[in-house]
Amino acid sequence: MKTHFQISRIFLILMGLSALNIALQALADPQTVMNFVDVELGNVTARNSIRALYGGVNLAFALFWLYAAFRAQREGLILGALYTGGFVLGRLLSIALDGMPGAFAMQWLVVESVCAAGTVALLAWAPGARREPKTMATV
Repeated sequence: MKTHFQISRIFLILMGLSALNIALQALADPQTVMNFVDVELGNVTARNSIRALYGGVNLAFALFWLYAAFRAQREGLILGALYTGGFVLGRLLSIALDGMPGAFAMQWLVVESVCAAGTVALLAWAPGARREPKTMATV
């Protein structure tokens, strides 16, 4: 039980720090984040959108994962599974519809797949994860 708690804490801290890194880069200079995929942000609306999505949303997720590492691990892992799983789904759909992307996107597909599998494994391994669901009779 203690091992699971410690591994989950480390995992959530790493997720939080990773998202914080992206968030700070996007908030400071949105073009920096888009340079990784060779996209030029040519107007204020484009920079605004990248600051909001890659900056603001990732900042909110980063802060939650850092909080969750100490106070709400299960919820943090669920968010991690949804977040990274969503990226994996989107990338796989893009491969099916658009073809093979470059090395940068493939590298992130691997990283996001490992993170998604890791969060699901930690959720399944959690103490009490195999409990029977509550019914109206047991509430």
